[in-house]
Amino acid sequence: MTFETQSVDILKDQIIFTEGDDGDCAYIIEKGRVLIFVTKDKEEIPLNILGEGEIFGEMALIDTHARSASVRALEDVRLAIVTKQQVLERVSTADKVVQLLMRVLLKRLRRKNILVTGGKPLPEDAEFYDLEGGEEGTQSALDQIKLENQIFQAFQNREFELFYQPIVNLKTKQITGCEALLRWNSPLHGLVSPNLFIDVIENSSMVIPIGHWIINQALKDLRTIQDQLRLNKKDRMADEFMMSINISGRQFTHSDFISNLEDLREKHDVQTHNIKLEMTERIMMDGAIALDVLNQCRTQGYAISIDDFGTGFSGLQYLTQMPISFLKIDRSFVMKIMSDPKSKAVVSSIIHLAHAMDIEVIAEGIEQNEECLVLETLGARYGQGYLFSKPVDMGRFLKLI
Repeated sequence: MTFETQSVDILKDQIIFTEGDDGDCAYIIEKGRVLIFVTKDKEEIPLNILGEGEIFGEMALIDTHARSASVRALEDVRLAIVTKQQVLERVSTADKVVQLLMRVLLKRLRRKNILVTGGKPLPEDAEFYDLEGGEEGTQSALDQIKLENQIFQAFQNREFELFYQPIVNLKTKQITGCEALLRWNSPLHGLVSPNLFIDVIENSSMVIPIGHWIINQALKDLRTIQDQLRLNKKDRMADEFMMSINISGRQFTHSDFISNLEDLREKHDVQTHNIKLEMTERIMMDGAIALDVLNQCRTQGYAISIDDFGTGFSGLQYLTQMPISFLKIDRSFVMKIMSDPKSKAVVSSIIHLAHAMDIEVIAEGIEQNEECLVLETLGARYGQGYLFSKPVDMGRFLKLI
């Protein structure tokens, strides 16, 4: 499928736009060169010459001011038009820190142009495009940077720990495994809500070292759990116990992921069939790379679980491609299963589909006995939630088993 891009041909020496014009689009140069210049005392002062593949005219779209310079074709050129909406859509989805950097750079560029021409200075409170709005956007970006620094410092100070939430057989109510969940125990604030730091970690380079630490600690604790079960004469439970470890997309597609995972598994002397790698449907956004790593993991015996199934982007098409062992039904469906027939129908369909593809189902967020009974009746084999236990530290988890 091909997409048509609106383009325009401009003859040599033709003015494309003039300083002071309103900005309604930007341009990408497909062929030829253009001159960026400002005018002072009727004299042209060159600022830059741009060629094929470069973009210009975007400043006025981002900061909503008039054009700060003029552009003339140095030779016959062909320009692809980029609409204001296309530019702002991309700006709006950028990280807050990136938006802040863009605003600062644009201000500096405009003030430099003004110094060259001797024009009227920009007011100190000049507004620049930002989802959060000028000062609020800046403060939001600063807060994000501060939080990232606090998280990194907390990791260095060993303030993170793993909690474990049991996964149970819905029929027997026996614990068959657990999910490792990262917790931040701050000396100043106590346990910090995961909603405040998990996304920050997953969207930064910290996810690699922190993710490595999580796997190492989870596998170490898996060995401790199995040893405890065998000590309690529960050999079969120990042999079948599964540790679920959440893996981010960036971590999963890192070049050393599998080799590091294998090194840690051998270090703690645990088996691949006792390890479940849990990720969201968004992993498939990484395409062939992700699928190749998934297949390597399954070949080596690791179980693959898709978290929050039904809430992601990928739809059903990837189920036939991904070598998965488990689907986790999201809590948003489970919590409505008693009151919303549509949610119950979705859960029933997911379970039926999973069974047809030889995939086990885990229902998360179970809080009531009635929910547990309905899910078991519909065919879900495993579940987790506050009905059985909230996430607990390692010491308390060992008492549960």
